[in-house]
Parts: sequence; C-alpha cells; structure tokens
Amino acid sequence: MDSRSRPKRTASSRFIVLVAGDLLGIAAATLSPHPVGAAEWPAAYIRALPDEAFAVIEGTPEGVRLRRLPHHDRTGALDLPHLRSALARWHQVRWRDPAAAAAAREHLEEHSARLRAVGRPRGAGGTD
Repeated sequence: MDSRSRPKRTASSRFIVLVAGDLLGIAAATLSPHPVGAAEWPAAYIRALPDEAFAVIEGTPEGVRLRRLPHHDRTGALDLPHLRSALARWHQVRWRDPAAAAAAREHLEEHSARLRAVGRPRGAGGTD
C-alpha cells in the first residue's frame, strides 16, 4: 500500500479527538445521577453497610437477602446523592414483591419530604 494514499494524521486531528473525548466526559458527568464530586460507593463498602442503610430488604425462597437501594452511609447518616439516585432508580429494580416496592418507595419519599420541609423557607406554606 502506498503511503501517499492514506490521509496524514496531523496535530490538529489529534486535538479534535482529545477535545471530543473531553466533551464526552463532561456530558457523562452532567447526566450522571450523582452531582459532580459525589463519591460512588464501591461494592465492598455497600456490602459492609448495615441493613438500616437500605430502603428495603427482600428475601428469596432460598433464603437470600436482597438489600435494595442504599441511601445511608456507614454511620447511618442520610447520603443525599445516594437518596436521589435511589429515587431515580426505584423503578428499575426487579422487585420480587410489589409490597416491598411500595414500602421502598414510601421510605425514600419520606426522606425526600423531610428534606423539603427542612429546606422550605419560613412562611412558604404549611404551619410554622
């Protein structure tokens, strides 16, 4: 093959590829359910969480416990980015029991309602 038939790779084409890659990374970070800077929890960290860190725990006939939608950290504190993620992913879970799905949704919504109530300015409705 003649080297003259191939297009030359120039510095500007490498720059375009680099810029496009950076833009894809920025777009992915923007569309992420976690705000920029929120740490994702490794699987080992999630496995070590207490049961209370999850919205609900389902059981299988074989005795396997399925802990669903972690949103509290290891200290028991509510983790806002993970609460938002759990609310966004609630419908994606393959629930074994519709009652567990309803309980998880109610649990997550209660957290969300409490946070909205705390963040609401005084006199913005409701009783103060």
